[in-house]
Amino acid sequence: MPELSLPLSNNFTLGEFLRSETAERDYELKKEQENPPHEVIDNLEYLVETALQPIREALNYPIKISSGYRCQVVNKLVGGSATSQHCLGEAADCQLLPRFLHDPAADAVREQTGREIQERTGRALKPEINENYNLFAFVCLRLENFDVDQLIHEYGEDFGRPAWVHISASTGQNKRQILAVGRYTNKQYLQPAMVEAIAYGVV
Repeated sequence: MPELSLPLSNNFTLGEFLRSETAERDYELKKEQENPPHEVIDNLEYLVETALQPIREALNYPIKISSGYRCQVVNKLVGGSATSQHCLGEAADCQLLPRFLHDPAADAVREQTGREIQERTGRALKPEINENYNLFAFVCLRLENFDVDQLIHEYGEDFGRPAWVHISASTGQNKRQILAVGRYTNKQYLQPAMVEAIAYGVV
């Protein structure tokens, strides 16, 4: 069994990417979930090193991992795609804490991102955008700076209010693809251009 406290970077540990509420309900499943193949750990290290840690440093604010690696059983139980990059350790669902929207420590990056969105779209931000849209838009605006395969605005209440932001990276791909999916897309994947994507949060 790998050591869950193993640091993958200055701000992320292996345990964050192996934790699963679904697996917690079954002792044997929890053991399987927390004992991935070595290649999965290698992939998680790559994801963190080339995408998540650089994004964390640029944002200068904590990022919560709500779902990282999923063993096949967990992936099936949560309704994930059979070809999900989560099963390879190449993807993580990321969130900001709600306090990001009013935390003085986030004022500078939040205001800068807002200015850049308005400059690119020529429109004002919606008052109801959530913290995860801020993460999505921040990465959209700087996508060329990171080794990202897919950046996805996923689920949540509406455009500009994603439940989380899916970020993937792999040694074999570097598509820098922006996607959106949720009830508001009829659960079909949209592939917007960057300006269209950040416009999800404007009036």
